[in-house]
Parts: sequence; C-alpha cells; structure tokens
Amino acid sequence: MDCNTCDTAPAVVINKPEVVEVALTISDKAKEMLESAFGDDRSHALLVGVLSGGCSGYMYDLQIVESTEQDCQELKVDGFRVLVPNASSHLLDGIEIDYVDRLMGGGFKINNPNASSSCGCGESFA
Repeated sequence: MDCNTCDTAPAVVINKPEVVEVALTISDKAKEMLESAFGDDRSHALLVGVLSGGCSGYMYDLQIVESTEQDCQELKVDGFRVLVPNASSHLLDGIEIDYVDRLMGGGFKINNPNASSSCGCGESFA
C-alpha cells in the first residue's frame, strides 16, 4: 500500500538467464567412479547443478537422484542419465566432469570453460 508520503522505490528487475542446450563430457576416470556408484541400475540420474556460494560465487552440486522437481534438461552421456537444471544451463554448457585422486581422498572435479576464475580448492567458480 502506498500512502504517497514516502518516495516509491524503483521496481526490482530480475533477469532470467537464457536457457542453453547443454553439451558435456565425462572423463574415463569419472565414468569408472560413476559405474561404481550406479552399478547396473541406470534408472537413477546424475544431477549436475550450481549453487550460490563458495569463495568464488558459485559451487558445483552433484547428486545421484531418481527424479527432481527442477526444470531440467535430460542428457544421455556414455550410458548415464544426466540432468542439468535449465536455470544454470548457461553456466554448465561445455563442462567436463572428471575424477581426481588426492592425498586426502579423491573427488569429482568440473573443468568449466565458462568460468572466469575458480578457487584454489576447485569447488567454486565465478
């Protein structure tokens, strides 16, 4: 309700990102790890998403799911179902999902040609 005694704040403009048709690859080492995680049950999918946060602005979010409420693109990559939320498709087009062994344990690593910078731990990007 506006009582006309205060200045009216300008309308907030929300820019919805453009949905991009995503293409991604999975390295051989990452395929081995996914095969171990999925086993013979390929009814589940790998959800590859992006969350706000981390030292650089965004963090990757990888989950194995049966389904999701998010509006996603479903890709078939090397026999795996991969779901990519349309809201983050512009950030994930062209990525490579890799797996690296580390001294304190291994983990998935995303090589992202869209990232202008990333943090030292490799888990967040801008």
